Order: sequence, then C-alpha cells, then structure tokens
Amino acid sequence: MAVDGIKRLSILGAVGVSVVFAAYVGWLSSRHLAPGGGVYFYHRLVVIALLATWIVGDARERRRAIFDHGYHAFFLFFAYAPYYLISTRRGRGVLIFGAMILLFVLPQLVEFFAQPLG
Repeated sequence: MAVDGIKRLSILGAVGVSVVFAAYVGWLSSRHLAPGGGVYFYHRLVVIALLATWIVGDARERRRAIFDHGYHAFFLFFAYAPYYLISTRRGRGVLIFGAMILLFVLPQLVEFFAQPLG
C-alpha cells in the first residue's frame, strides 16, 4: 500500500474510532451510565497509534525520516506531534494538532452534552 493510502486510512481510522466511541459514550451518558474498565485509556491508545502512523507516513512522504519516527511519534506523541507539525507546516501544523486533540476530547464533550438535565 502506498504511503498516501496508509496516511488516509490512519486518519479515517482515528476519526472513525473517536466518532463511534463518542456516540457510545453519549448513548451511555443519556441513560445515566458510564463506560468502565479503562475504555477511555484504550480509546486514547488506539487514537495515538493511528495518528502516530499518520506522522510516520507523512515523514516518509516528505523524506524527513532521519531517525526512528515511529518510536518518538508513539511514545512521545504529545511532545513530538506538535514539534513535527509546526516544523513541517508552521501555522497549519498548529491547526492540525488542534484537530488531533479534538479527537481525544470528543468523547468527553459528547458525554458532557448528552447528560440529561435534572
């Protein structure tokens, strides 16, 4: 599979996982329930893995893969992703990182707004 296909699939996967999990959390929240068992942790782990895959693919496409981007992109995501995005895209990188953060907080936002009043 080409790098462009991997990048597209990883972004669509991250958005899909966040939207589906947010819908699930919203449904539970509307019934006064909450997901348990560390599901939020696993959601974040999957989203980090998918976004790190996008970063690695992007680095290869831009020929910036000087060292192991995979390790840094995954384990140091919240420090490495803004560095990489700002160094390669400047202002657009800040917006892209903001969109990535939105994928992480989307379930909490849906949970907050889905709670019935009273």
